[in-house]
Amino acid sequence: MPVPYEPAKAKDYQTIVVEREGRVGIVYWNRPDRLNAMNGTLYAEWIEAYDAFNADPGIGAVVTTGNGRAYSAGADIGGFERSFTGADAPVEKQAPHAPFAPWYMADGKPTIAAVNGVAIGIGFTSILWYDVILASTEAKFSARFAAIGLTPELNSSWMLPKLIGVQRAKEMMLTGRIWSAEETRDLGLVREVVAPEELMPRAIALAAEIANNPASTLSVIKRMLMEDLLTNDLSTIDRRSSKNFSDARKTAEHREALYALRERRDPRYHDEAYMADLAARVERGEAR
Repeated sequence: MPVPYEPAKAKDYQTIVVEREGRVGIVYWNRPDRLNAMNGTLYAEWIEAYDAFNADPGIGAVVTTGNGRAYSAGADIGGFERSFTGADAPVEKQAPHAPFAPWYMADGKPTIAAVNGVAIGIGFTSILWYDVILASTEAKFSARFAAIGLTPELNSSWMLPKLIGVQRAKEMMLTGRIWSAEETRDLGLVREVVAPEELMPRAIALAAEIANNPASTLSVIKRMLMEDLLTNDLSTIDRRSSKNFSDARKTAEHREALYALRERRDPRYHDEAYMADLAARVERGEAR
């Protein structure tokens, strides 16, 4: 069962709830009365929570979902209204940088979006930067921008075609249509669709499977995937792939994997004292 995340107990979060289950960190968008519309405070609190998870060796992967009947209905349009009316803005927390910036997400721990209801606007474009998207049968998705006279944000006009192909991305973005979970699975955007009551157990189980792997290896793989998405030169990708593989063969994590195979046991990747000792022995050339 998920439990409160200890470092967050002293935090006075206004827009999110933070928990953990084993090595999985969990963030719930928590503005259900506003369909989890995102504002400055939510952006700031997401960064604070994700930074805490990234700094915690006891957390290996992160799941986000929404409380209530929405994942997120997009940006809180109150700010858009105020830009026309000149009304005073409410006091909100200020994020130090964009909350779902591509490299910020790529350099963080693996993320799973567990989409439980509507994911529209930034509620949709933000999940494109997660590592896996799961959905309940009640989820709905929309790049709604054209329908409200806006253009897609968060570099989604670049990322969405990479995920589902140019023609499909054009259809999503030019129509502003609302798509069902099953339709987005068929597009290749959503990895799996499950019943609502199965969504979080499935997301947490997948996150736990990922989190069992060495954190340093996952970090390198995530950066490789992002860099290779941005590189058109195969020779550059080949050199980078060869170097990363060569470097990985010299790590304590790989040595521990070989020991575990030899001894027919589970790897002890997350036993900090053991791994520190093994890393020292690898450095001295004593690990055989």
